[in-house]
Amino acid sequence: MTKHVPHVVVGAPWEGRELGLSIQQWRHLTKVLRLKRGKPVSYTDGLGTVGDGHLSDHAVERGEERTVTRPGELTVAVAPPANKDRQRFLVEKLAELGVARLLWLDTRHGSGRAANSAKVFSWVLAAAEQSRGAWLMETSPGLVGFGDLEEPVVVCQPDGGGLTTRPRTVVIGPEGGFAEDEIPPGLATWDLGPGILRVETAAVVAAARALT
Repeated sequence: MTKHVPHVVVGAPWEGRELGLSIQQWRHLTKVLRLKRGKPVSYTDGLGTVGDGHLSDHAVERGEERTVTRPGELTVAVAPPANKDRQRFLVEKLAELGVARLLWLDTRHGSGRAANSAKVFSWVLAAAEQSRGAWLMETSPGLVGFGDLEEPVVVCQPDGGGLTTRPRTVVIGPEGGFAEDEIPPGLATWDLGPGILRVETAAVVAAARALT
């Protein structure tokens, strides 16, 4: 069995033969994973470049590098759940799936506020390192409206239709549902199946289906 090779995100620009690690990354690699200097470590800039290197002193010694194409350009716009643990689940799973962008949607019945940008970024970072991703999922710093979404847009709704075209943006409403006149006319709707899913569950299901 091949031993797991840890994966770290090191932001660009990359200069020199070694890439410095944060204190948290160094501690995780050496204290939690008990990795020794000279052991293999893969790395990415979160913008599509991936490399295979080795652990050095508080750094990664660079090795062979390559460019990885983003798996898709899907945006998920979702009303943030009120519970921060559920927000974290949503962010991490969408990032692991390869969603390009997560937008927090402003809705009339929404009861949650998005976690601060630094916290959300830390969740995205952890998900990229866990899933060995080459791209970091983009997130919105605040709430957006329907007018900010890139078409084609499909809104996940009970009793909606089927998915007839590949959407650019998938929309997930709040737990109370959208107000009767809230969804702009003309937008396609998509029924994810029987039962009413939690916001974070619906977002993951919709993203997984839309990306395949």
